[in-house]
Amino acid sequence: MVRPNPLYGTGTFRRRIRVRAAPSEVAVELEDCNHGFRLRLWHDGERVTTVEVDPLRIPFNTCAEAIRPLQRAVGHRLDEGEATLRSRLVPGDNCTHMHDMAILAVAHGAAHRGEGVSARLYDMAVDDEREGVIHARIACDGVPVHDWEIASQPPEIPPHTLMSPPELAGRPVMRGFHAWASQAFEGMPREAAVALQRAYFVARARRHSFEPVAEHPGISDGMPQGACYSYNTGVVERAFRSEGTVRDFTHTPDLLLKFLP
Repeated sequence: MVRPNPLYGTGTFRRRIRVRAAPSEVAVELEDCNHGFRLRLWHDGERVTTVEVDPLRIPFNTCAEAIRPLQRAVGHRLDEGEATLRSRLVPGDNCTHMHDMAILAVAHGAAHRGEGVSARLYDMAVDDEREGVIHARIACDGVPVHDWEIASQPPEIPPHTLMSPPELAGRPVMRGFHAWASQAFEGMPREAAVALQRAYFVARARRHSFEPVAEHPGISDGMPQGACYSYNTGVVERAFRSEGTVRDFTHTPDLLLKFLP
């Protein structure tokens, strides 16, 4: 049985993403409390030619296998758009985080092909729930972009609903998020909104403790088929949690992307 995290309510989930784009190559790095990845993508100016991932810290022993379905990105035309790439990759067949990193890499590859080197750094923070409210924010290159308060408990307000800023109040942050966010934002603010929504989703892991890991194999989580690569039938039966991979960056955000052992 999953145990509650006794420290939940006192900390902050933190995630950092760095994107570096050169004329024919994009590198994306991601680290948070449960994950650490480096992804590199190459293209010839028209199509993706190679995708490589270094899974440095992963929750399950099976997560690294998701590099294989990610190879469907090879051959994707840079000008075909995100929707085409998502349909090609099939989110449920992939590691959620490798999938998102690949989409980010393709977008930056398309935007910066033939140009010099560019870089972007996102810092996300999602506080533990306090009095039914979760505070989430994101900065790009040190400059604040979005600052959200999200309702966590019904019945007064549906869960996962924005309370502030006022102009976004009532908008969903889980199901239905992409439909309104794609209309409300564009460019970097849209990219940042998607990144923050993903951080909010992953931050829920802080509510639980899966120690000792030997007593919490993936199949015991009861997740639906296709929630991610490791929760698919044929994989989840052999998905076992990795020992010693959870980190708490509440007070040490400067350690993110250092990928310490």
